[in-house]
Amino acid sequence: MSAFVLISAILPFLNNIVGYFMDVNVQLANNAGERRLDLDSAIYFLSIPSCIILLALGGLFKAHRYTFYVVLVSGYFHLVTYIKFIFFNKNIISGYADIAIVVIIALIIYLVYRLDNYYREISVIDQFNNSTLERFSSILFKRNDITKNE
Repeated sequence: MSAFVLISAILPFLNNIVGYFMDVNVQLANNAGERRLDLDSAIYFLSIPSCIILLALGGLFKAHRYTFYVVLVSGYFHLVTYIKFIFFNKNIISGYADIAIVVIIALIIYLVYRLDNYYREISVIDQFNNSTLERFSSILFKRNDITKNE
């Protein structure tokens, strides 16, 4: 179910994609929680929880593990956008901040990769130990059966 993961990576950009085809700065009428809510914000606010649900479904149905890299790239672009908006309040950010974000994301990816390899190695050792114990116990049970019959 890699499609769930891929769609969840695209959903946060849906407000930008829809903006190419229609005007998303239209104010929505009759909204209870917000005095002013435009279509752009509404699409974005609805896409974030949808992403989480789709990622959970992708994990539930055992999505291909490499599709998560698409979500990491999407998350990187969103992180950069949020940092620009929150801390700098404009779309121009210094090169140092971009480099720092890239380093942080690369470090996270590297650590997750190392952790994944570690758990795979433990799983292989576990499988070997289980099969060895099964063979040893079957040999012991065969020896016990032979002595009883004699």
